[in-house]
Order: sequence, then structure tokens, then C-alpha cells
Amino acid sequence: MSHKVIIPIGPYHPLQEEPEFFRLYVEGERVVDIDIMIGYNHRGIEELSEHKHFDQVAYLVERICGICSTSHPFAYVNAVEDLAKIQVPERALYIRTIIAEMERIHSHLLWLGL
Repeated sequence: MSHKVIIPIGPYHPLQEEPEFFRLYVEGERVVDIDIMIGYNHRGIEELSEHKHFDQVAYLVERICGICSTSHPFAYVNAVEDLAKIQVPERALYIRTIIAEMERIHSHLLWLGL
């Protein structure tokens, strides 16, 4: 018969970027279930963006995450460009790719430091 254990993690933990709460249900060495509670840092970005012009929202989505402040605006701008059927110059796409890769390297280096 295996021993059942509940392991709470969070809401504040050194390995978590944002406050989140996880409750792991463990039997022996195996996680059999998990409860996840997020939303401790609800910023209301959706409602704030409803009252802005579409070209102002990119500045708002930069503040979704302090560590990845370029990937969120890139995703938003790509969506707007697709909806508006805007042809982006190839040079701009290369620059975005370089910036996104630099952000990814930065993110990995931060996690290596932990």
C-alpha cells in the first residue's frame, strides 16, 4: 500500500517568477493529481486594453511580465499585422527574431542563476 502525501508549493517560492499556488497529491514517488491556483497578480490587462487605441496596447502588454517584455508585444503586434494584412519588411522580421532570441538567452541565464 502506497503512502498518500499532499505537498503545498507557494504562493511565494524562490523558483517561481510570479505568485502561484500548487497542491501536489503524491503516492509514493508519483504525482497523481495537482491543484493549481493562479491569479494572485491579476493586472486587468484585458479591461485596460479595451479602452485604448490598438496602437497603444503594445505598450500595455510590455508590462505583462517584467522578464519577458518583448515576447508579449511581439505576439500582439503579429496578431494586429495579420488582422490588418500588413506586409512586414524582411529586415524588421530579422530584427524581431534577434531581439526575441536575446530575450530567450536572458531568460535561460536567469534560470541558470537559480
